[in-house]
Amino acid sequence: MKKNLPTLVALSALTLSLSACLPEHRADGTYATTSSSTDASGTTIEKKSSAEVDTDEYGNKKTVVKTKTTKDPEGLMNKTTTSSTKKTTETTY
Repeated sequence: MKKNLPTLVALSALTLSLSACLPEHRADGTYATTSSSTDASGTTIEKKSSAEVDTDEYGNKKTVVKTKTTKDPEGLMNKTTTSSTKKTTETTY
């Protein structure tokens, strides 16, 4: 039990800190992130995300998150790109 308590506290702190980084919890503005990685077989994956957060005069928050993922396996002419858009609205009562 003594070993489980510090682990539980660490996981709780991590969960709280990560939830604060979500686009829905950010101040108004535009945020962008880019990440890139290459696996052992030589496939490069690049992910670009942008989030636009806007709050109207009634306190309703609108978030639009656009994500573009590019997978480029080793070799020529085999790159694939996928895009997605997620819109959320948080209404205050």
